[in-house]
Amino acid sequence: MLLSHIIPRKFSSRLFLMTLITGLIPVIIFTFLIHSSSEHFTEEINRTVESGRAEEWARSETLLHLQGEDLIRHKAEDVAKQLNLVLRSVPWMALEDLQRDPNFRKVAVQRVGRTGYTMVYGTTSAVSRFHKDRKYENVNFRRFSKNLPEFWEIIKSARRGPVGGYYDWNDPDGIVRRKYMYAIPLVVPTGDGIRLSVAATTSVDEFTQPIQEAKAIHQQTTRFLVNTIDGSIEAFRKTGVAVMGVGIILASLLAFFAGRYFSRAIVRLRDAMTRVNQGDYLVRVRSSTSGEIGTLLTEFNSMVATLQSTTVSKHRLEESEERLRNSNTELLLEIAERAKAEAALAAETERLSITLRSIREGVITTDQQGLIVVMNESAEVLTGWSREEAVGRKISEVFLTIDEQTGQPCANSVGTVITTGQSTQPIRDKLLLSKLGGRRLIADSASPVCDPEGHVVGVVLVFRDIADERRREEERLRLRKLESTATMAGGIAHDFNNLLTVILGNIGFAELFIDRQGRAFEKLSDAERATNRAKELTGQLLAFARGAAGPKRIVSLRDVVKRATEKALDGSEIACCISLAQDLSPIEANEQQLEQVIQNLVINAREAMPHGGIISVRAENVTIEEWDGLPLENGNYIKIVVEDEGIGIGASDLERIFDPYFTTKELGSQKGMGLGLTICHSIVKSHGGFITATSEAGFGASLYVYLPAQQQETTLRPVAI
Repeated sequence: MLLSHIIPRKFSSRLFLMTLITGLIPVIIFTFLIHSSSEHFTEEINRTVESGRAEEWARSETLLHLQGEDLIRHKAEDVAKQLNLVLRSVPWMALEDLQRDPNFRKVAVQRVGRTGYTMVYGTTSAVSRFHKDRKYENVNFRRFSKNLPEFWEIIKSARRGPVGGYYDWNDPDGIVRRKYMYAIPLVVPTGDGIRLSVAATTSVDEFTQPIQEAKAIHQQTTRFLVNTIDGSIEAFRKTGVAVMGVGIILASLLAFFAGRYFSRAIVRLRDAMTRVNQGDYLVRVRSSTSGEIGTLLTEFNSMVATLQSTTVSKHRLEESEERLRNSNTELLLEIAERAKAEAALAAETERLSITLRSIREGVITTDQQGLIVVMNESAEVLTGWSREEAVGRKISEVFLTIDEQTGQPCANSVGTVITTGQSTQPIRDKLLLSKLGGRRLIADSASPVCDPEGHVVGVVLVFRDIADERRREEERLRLRKLESTATMAGGIAHDFNNLLTVILGNIGFAELFIDRQGRAFEKLSDAERATNRAKELTGQLLAFARGAAGPKRIVSLRDVVKRATEKALDGSEIACCISLAQDLSPIEANEQQLEQVIQNLVINAREAMPHGGIISVRAENVTIEEWDGLPLENGNYIKIVVEDEGIGIGASDLERIFDPYFTTKELGSQKGMGLGLTICHSIVKSHGGFITATSEAGFGASLYVYLPAQQQETTLRPVAI
């Protein structure tokens, strides 16, 4: 209501106001853009100039450094040549004679640049002999080895030949300056056989002085350029605003007069419509304009003439109403059918969405150009791309695969299907590169989506993570290998045990016929102990071969874990923390063999901590599903975890810890038979379970045992030993 009071009532005035307001909008936008862009433009120019200047200065500084180094090197070489000539001409002069000779000093000590100089020192002794500052003469440069290590390194390295380098030097004014020095040993020794070296040095500041002066000039030029650009932009802004303002005023005046011209015809049309509403069908409007308004007036006159010549009867009106009602009924039926179709389509779409979300495989659908149309949640997880990011992108951007062995990019399955129109066979051993940086081992296949005429309109790509399948397959191979090894070990151990029994019996029988104090009896006792040790080893091999041979019954892990842990840590000062579920599910097992498994695991953890630590033993109820990646059937299990804080196991050794006779300890000792974990693996497997380990060198190890449970329990109760 307030707006209607503010806006003029006349059409021409409204048109003038609207034109003026419309014209002001680009002026405001132009002013704002010029203001914001000028600052950005100025900053960009300044940044570009500074960047180019910094790059040019860096190159110039490098060149000047190289030129300065060449100057110093040439100076040192020239002085060395002069001194070699002098020494050849006066071979009888000793070092003391040369130090008293002013002419030799002039040759030895010369200027290098403004502040640099040359000096002469003993090649082997490193004692300064000729120096610009006499207080440094007869001073051993070795005294600077700690405070000026770079300087001393150049002096020391010059014994083997010419060498140059940079070093820091404390000048008498207290300022530390960076200098470059080049040292070269003289070929001719002094009359008393002393070898001398020449060193030329000067400050690095002399190299870069021209750059510093050029930098100041360049900064003034940059400021002048920026100020000039700012002035030009400001003048452009003022001129542009003035020109646009004049244009807006002229356009507004033109719109005002045009509105007055066209509004006359509209007023006549309004008056004529009023008369028609009053029943006057003889009225006509004279058209004095062309275009849309002229056409409107002509059509109005035709409409009035038609109304004048048309007589609407009551019967025809009723027929029209009946046709209208029939049309409305048909329209309502059509709307209802369309609503049903839309509801069915929505339901089908929802079922498809639920199906895609519920399957574990990644599914990506593309159009015939290879652009992604549909992507389920599993595909998002595997590729690292969200649905919103991936839809509309090329499949080659989102689904990147390489060969597992060669690392070379794999062919695009979607492109192959689009080209050939045929499905691809499942391909394994491919690595999918995730957007998040990870790699996943996958298998994929692609099939075409065809229209009713059989034309390919898209492709469905299905892929899944097969890392768990690979691990299960490798575990099955390892189990078959252990079973074969166990069968062979059992046969060998059985025959070997029979031989050991005969040997042990003969040793015992021989001991009855010899003196117990003699050396022969001592040797037989050693043989008897070795034979008993061999029988123990044979017993372990038989245990490994038999696995869980023996009676089984329903047992509770609580007492078994506590008893086995106490035995394993008997006499040890290592602490152990036991956490067991309060109502831990019972299992069907051979209690003695189960106790041996836990005891072996705790002993291994104890021996992995020679400097002490804490062993953690936990047991809880878990439910294993297919996606857990374990080679076990789905169901309820008891999970036993033994963790230590020891030295850990390297990645290369972790895969072999369950192999027979593999150990990282001393072979042949009490600690290192290499069968403990192998026997544990055999017992756990024959109980229908699984054992695995995780570790990192230097960060301890964790061993996990899964055994089938009889029921599900949850609460944990810690027990400390």
